Parts: sequence; C-alpha cells; structure tokens
Amino acid sequence: MSIFRVAILGLFVISAGALHAGGDAGYGGSGSSVGLSAATSKSVANTLSRGFSRCENVEWVYRYDCYRLVYKRSGDKLRGNTAYSEAQKALDLVENTLSAAIAKNRDPGTKPKRRGFEVYTPVKPSALPRMKQQTRKAIQQAETILLRAPEEKQVYYSRIADALNSNKALLRSALLKGVQPGSTAVRLAAVALHRLVGLAG
Repeated sequence: MSIFRVAILGLFVISAGALHAGGDAGYGGSGSSVGLSAATSKSVANTLSRGFSRCENVEWVYRYDCYRLVYKRSGDKLRGNTAYSEAQKALDLVENTLSAAIAKNRDPGTKPKRRGFEVYTPVKPSALPRMKQQTRKAIQQAETILLRAPEEKQVYYSRIADALNSNKALLRSALLKGVQPGSTAVRLAAVALHRLVGLAG
C-alpha cells in the first residue's frame, strides 16, 4: 500500500473517531447545533423570555400574534435537532394554538401593526379573554410534554420550562382586576420574570 493511501486511511479513521466522540449528551449527533447542550437550551430560553418582555409593550389586540412569533422563532432554533424533539413539539403546540386562534378571531376592522421587521395581526377585543384561556391551556400542555421527557433530558429542558411558565405568569398577572395591559406594573413584572429566567439553571 502506498504512503498516500496510508495517509488517507489514517485521516478517515481519525475523522470517524471524532464524529463518534462528539455530542454533549449522546443525543442527535455531534456539533454545537445538533444534540443536547446547555448553550442550545439557554439560547431558546433567552429567545422566549426576551420575546415575552418585548410583547408586553404591544397592545393586547396584537400581543397574541407577538407571542406566536416568539414561539416560532424559538422553535426554529431547534428545527432539525431531534435531540430536542419534545421541546420542539411543545413550542410548536403553543405556536399552532395561537395561529388557529388568531385566524379565527382576526379583526378585519383594525390594521396590522408593523414593529421592526415584524407585522402583528390584530384580534377582536371581545376575543381576548377566550384567547388568554386558550394560550394558558396550550402552555400548560407544553409544560407537561417537557415534564414527561426522559429524565436525562430534564436538565436541558428546565430553562425552557421556566421561560414557558413566565409567559403563563405574565398572562395571569396582566389581566388581574385593576391592572391594565401595558401598565408600569405589568412592565416591571415582565422585567423581573426575564431576570429570573436568565438566572435559572
């Protein structure tokens, strides 16, 4: 066998060994974008919590579409990473629930709102209480999906679950009697919850 062939064979063996050794927790392959990793979980959780905080400054008739886009962006971070299959399913569930509710309750008499690169679809004010309940129920179902994931995945899902819970808490606190959407109290609650999620894990 020639020296050239020996060198090529050696490189192949080294490459195969590196691929086999990769992966943060042995799920879904190797590399920073595939498999379970603290960095991926943190990125998704931060996308959720920061997105929720921004949505608190949007009028309620547009806010649910803002939430929908937050869940979409977060889910897109996991697209194709089978190690996060439960988290992907959970985020898609909430996004799809919001998409269906917005389509059903869209307000044709109100113009969409553009904010940066995003455009939010308005819903009828009369539908807001019902949409709040549907969203909270979807979030609870998403949390259940994460909780039922294999035990070895729980450490990676905990931050994502905390971020989901923060959205549920914001929905609950913002609509308490005497608290108006977009008020200072609600914005302060959003900031506090964002910081709490950032410190978790």
